[in-house]
Amino acid sequence: MRLLIIKPSSLGDIICSLPVAQSIRDQLPDAQISWVVKSRFADIVRRCPTVNGEIIEFQHAPGLRGLLAIARVMKTLRARHYDAVLDFQGLLRSGLMTWAANAPLKVGIADAREGSRLACSHIAPLPPTGKNSHAVRKLLQFLPQIGLQPRLFSPVVMNGDSPDTLDHRLQRPRLVVMIPNSRGAHKEWRGFRELTCELLRADPHSTVVWDSHLPWDSPELRDPDRFVNLTRRSSLPQLIELLRRADLVIANDSGPLHMAAALGRPTLALFGPTSPDRFGAFPPEEPRNRFLEAPDGDLTRLPVSTVLQAALEMLNPAHSQRIAA
Repeated sequence: MRLLIIKPSSLGDIICSLPVAQSIRDQLPDAQISWVVKSRFADIVRRCPTVNGEIIEFQHAPGLRGLLAIARVMKTLRARHYDAVLDFQGLLRSGLMTWAANAPLKVGIADAREGSRLACSHIAPLPPTGKNSHAVRKLLQFLPQIGLQPRLFSPVVMNGDSPDTLDHRLQRPRLVVMIPNSRGAHKEWRGFRELTCELLRADPHSTVVWDSHLPWDSPELRDPDRFVNLTRRSSLPQLIELLRRADLVIANDSGPLHMAAALGRPTLALFGPTSPDRFGAFPPEEPRNRFLEAPDGDLTRLPVSTVLQAALEMLNPAHSQRIAA
């Protein structure tokens, strides 16, 4: 079976889509799975061996350049043949790509926007919990439309690159990886500098690593040897391996949070205006995936002491209970 998944962005959305692709692979071992993705995220899809077909990239750009890029993808898809197209994005651009694709079965999702449903021959219903369901559970509803069970079987595989060339201290045991950025300042907790100082003081065995595609100034530390600032220094494949080594990942609502969860690492997610039920680490019922919600959705009201306490509990293997602020 030749399948095409259309999920161009964002990083977190793509990471949440990969387990569903893995479920397809588990149920259809001989399937050829291709993917349409923005160039900046193509490395993530390319590092997932379950995506064994063509990876069709395009450069996101405003205005005419962006339209031309979409038109080129549409021309490519028109020249291919697929048994089914799964529009995981549900926006105008993915709808246009779905419409252009040469396939008898085209599946969209019930809460698609911008008229993209019109390009689909079948619509995947929402889960019983409705539109506020987690993204992974929504995408699993595509599978019955192609004759498969809507559940996960095995963990997704992502192959990365060693980050050791960036800093030799990344080989140390007991790494705590912090991701201070997110998509939008309203989703970014501003206590990471103070948390780093307090965590290093409270846990003398840990080394804290920051990673972000945006630059963040390092805190002033008494023991700077146990802190590594990788912001704007690592690639996405290096981030994969860094997260795989982490004893704990502390992050805002962000793509790296979902990546860490997909890799099976313990996560402590900090949520403000967005819902952890919809956007938290998956699966949310796993004890290793914990979250803290800021009072009234305001991350400025989430105390450093609360995050520190949760982090220290998670670094102690005796504690595995989810807590919320």
